[in-house]
Amino acid sequence: MKKSILFLALFATVAFTSCSKDDDDNGCKSCTAADQKVEICDNGDGTYDLTVGGESAGTLDESDLDGMSPQQVVDATCEALNLLADF
Repeated sequence: MKKSILFLALFATVAFTSCSKDDDDNGCKSCTAADQKVEICDNGDGTYDLTVGGESAGTLDESDLDGMSPQQVVDATCEALNLLADF
């Protein structure tokens, strides 16, 4: 349930990105929001590790991305964190 709510929030905010982007050459995409680094790394086997603030937020597979690119997932996560930080 939490996963569904998180992704619903991510999809709702994907069009409004305002985080600084740091594209790494190691297959990871990242940005910083609310003083926390958000990073998604391609494991090369169709799965991705998501970390927020240096702590694992879980492993996602292609179906979890629901057609979004890893960069879009990172951007949406950062936007969601920025929105939550405003409250």
